Amino acid sequence: MKKLILTGAFTLLLASFGRAQENFDKLPENAKEIIETNYASHEIEKIDIDDDSYEVKFENDTKIDFDKEGNPTEIKGDEKVPYDLLPEKMSYFLKNKYKNDYVDEWKMNEDGHKIEMKSGAELVFDKDGNLLQNKSLK
Repeated sequence: MKKLILTGAFTLLLASFGRAQENFDKLPENAKEIIETNYASHEIEKIDIDDDSYEVKFENDTKIDFDKEGNPTEIKGDEKVPYDLLPEKMSYFLKNKYKNDYVDEWKMNEDGHKIEMKSGAELVFDKDGNLLQNKSLK
């Protein structure tokens, strides 16, 4: 009985991996490139595909949302968000102002960008990467 349960669990795991790989192939090229460049060592848990967006969830609970063109619109997790995925002006500001901290949440919408640092500081930027609001705990 124990062997049967283990075999069943392993089969489900393989099926889940197969679906994640199948859905990975359906991602826009830009999204694939971002994942392969910045998250290659991470195991994909699942990929949800909607009409106009994609959500990729990794086994370490990092989550990336992409728009239909494969551009990231949100990244959440306990790891550093790669600065090269952020607008250059914003990235430069964060690297210089928050040298001992890092971005662990980033969200983009039509108005601009919202950043949450590991320290808990919350920053709001416009579309061009100009700082609008700083809700720093420091």
